[in-house]
Amino acid sequence: MTAFATANIPASVNTLEKLALWSLGALYQLHKKTEYQESDASPLVPVITAQDGLAANDTERIIFRVSLPLTDTWRESSTKFWQEGLEISSASIPTLFLS
Repeated sequence: MTAFATANIPASVNTLEKLALWSLGALYQLHKKTEYQESDASPLVPVITAQDGLAANDTERIIFRVSLPLTDTWRESSTKFWQEGLEISSASIPTLFLS
């Protein structure tokens, strides 16, 4: 589990969008080479990918595709789905992402 304290989140991360970018960016730095198999017949794919570019309306964008593990019983659980998330590894948050 990549543990963190809310104090690790930089003060400049003050919107939900920035929080998503911060956390997905950190996950990408840690796991861009980590792979898993989506189904028995499929090849290995990255846990997370990122692509940046210019959209048709000339705005800069970053697209993340991420696959996060959940407990086997998350559908039956009475907790919120995010509480059923499982760790990918025990790596530390990259220092680039710390306040």
